[in-house]
Amino acid sequence: MKWFYGISLVLAGVLAIVPFALLPVQEIADYGDQIVLRDGYSSPIKSLDPATCGDTGSAAIQGNVFEGLYAYHYLLRPAKAVPCLAADMPELSEDRLTCTIRLQPEVTYHRNLCFGTEVHQGEPRFKTRTVTADDFILGFKRCADYHLDTPLAWAFLSERIVGLDEWREKTKQYDIGDFSRYDVPVEGLQSPDPLTLKIVLNQPYPQLVEVLALANYAPIPREAVDYWLNKNRIEIREAAECVGTGPYVMTRFERKKLIVQTRNPEYRPDFYPTEGSAEDKAAGLLDDAGKRLPFIDVLHLDFVAETYPAWMRFLTRQTDMSGIPKEAFESVITPGRELGEQWKKKGIQLLKYETPTVMYMYFNMDDRVLGASKSLRQALCLSFDAESQIEVLYNGRGVRATSFIPRSMPVWADAGPGPWYRFDPNEALEKIKDAKNELADKGLLKDGKIPTLKLNVGSTDTAAQRLGEFAKQQFSRVGVKLDVAYSDWPVLLEKVHNKTVQMHLSGWHSDYPDAENFLQLFYSPNIAKGTNSSNYKNADFDKLYEQIRVMHDSPERRKIYARMIHMVCEDCPVLTLSEPQSFLLHYDWMHNIVKPPFGYGYTKYRRIDVKRRKEVAGR
Repeated sequence: MKWFYGISLVLAGVLAIVPFALLPVQEIADYGDQIVLRDGYSSPIKSLDPATCGDTGSAAIQGNVFEGLYAYHYLLRPAKAVPCLAADMPELSEDRLTCTIRLQPEVTYHRNLCFGTEVHQGEPRFKTRTVTADDFILGFKRCADYHLDTPLAWAFLSERIVGLDEWREKTKQYDIGDFSRYDVPVEGLQSPDPLTLKIVLNQPYPQLVEVLALANYAPIPREAVDYWLNKNRIEIREAAECVGTGPYVMTRFERKKLIVQTRNPEYRPDFYPTEGSAEDKAAGLLDDAGKRLPFIDVLHLDFVAETYPAWMRFLTRQTDMSGIPKEAFESVITPGRELGEQWKKKGIQLLKYETPTVMYMYFNMDDRVLGASKSLRQALCLSFDAESQIEVLYNGRGVRATSFIPRSMPVWADAGPGPWYRFDPNEALEKIKDAKNELADKGLLKDGKIPTLKLNVGSTDTAAQRLGEFAKQQFSRVGVKLDVAYSDWPVLLEKVHNKTVQMHLSGWHSDYPDAENFLQLFYSPNIAKGTNSSNYKNADFDKLYEQIRVMHDSPERRKIYARMIHMVCEDCPVLTLSEPQSFLLHYDWMHNIVKPPFGYGYTKYRRIDVKRRKEVAGR
């Protein structure tokens, strides 16, 4: 469900290897004896509110603060959903329409001014209270609230829960700051007692548990809504307003500058997993089995927009982890795709991982030019040399995406590659002739030429500009001129939401191990709900989607999935680019470094060997 912005994660600016001794060291904030993880982020954070979260950058920040009913096991593969704030897995009625979930008792919120103050041991402090089922119901209602911009969170609830769509319609009648609408009951959201949540469904929902593992549906205390929000602003936007249950409290949030999250001193009992593979054990990933979480006291995250200063900070040991810049890659990584010995001697280690992510160039199917000619879209796909893009711009970190479904999904093998997601400039030129005929019939050619197209990119850095220039070169081989507009990531998301872009670069990181998460991107009712950002409409596809949305995994469902994939791959509402591979460097004082394929909030599992870091970095 999360929009994925990969340029700043995969690409990098112009860098060189510089000796440690020649690099300036920035002033480091003093946290005393606390254990501090120092890291950075390169894309502005769009959202602090679970209801409005819809991109990977925001989800990564929120995942340390807010928790859902379920989460994914840190080590087990294939990925497995396990209880988080729920006490156990849900109970489903025989007809699969009523889901009963028991909550963990005595889970408390972060202490916050919204609960009032009290005197403790002679000192004033904020109050807290325990989480109840009604708090989850409020969380669901906020995702459904007409006045709150929640397109991605709402897409997974709409038409699913009895009475929730009707409740959303009712909210239109309320003033934006009238929170009495949250007192209006929803038939399908019930709390028989404070620790029991009942969800009544309109139809079976095979992915329900995985959806409930999203922090979008975290519990929200009514006190926080009533105290912090008002008619002028109903979205959580500041650190003090983030009232979660997670292992970390949002202490500072300075946009495009600094994020600080500190250990929640009253975090519920939570322990490092004791289950894992033999490979996990050999890698030391079970050394902390059964220990109380979290291990780190402070998360200090500086905003560093450009890759050059970010790399310099890592080389001077001011940060604990880093990606590898493009120009530095061959000096760091061997031809065998492993870390060079000289870097190992500096105490640096490498983690390579892939996630179920596909990067796309989206075509706006409502655009009068792109939407009018399937041949044009097919020609653009055939003209784009994605393999060279991966090699030249990404140092080969990834593979060409030949479908909008990642290879890790079992149905990918059933469907096979899309017919137009390959590089064939000769066929592209033939297709462009068909495109001109189609556009000429509709009066859309200008002097016999295809109108200039416009691509929106969600970054302004050097890497983004390189990618924009690369795209121009690709389309020029079929005589199509491309203009590129650069903005920051939140601005691009807003433009996409408002349907004011012709083409844009983004990607999709799956939230759960079911290809349905990708198929819903092309279901036409999801245009209004926010996940179908190509504005793709296909009545036959929609009918099949409505059929499979209630089906559990089976050979029959996989056959239908494959048919649906073929439909989209033929129509080309997106140009598939890559399935990226990530190379993460970290110093050897960092332990338990794993990247699960789904979910967020995993920083609590990481541990820092303070003694080792002091020996090497002096801090």
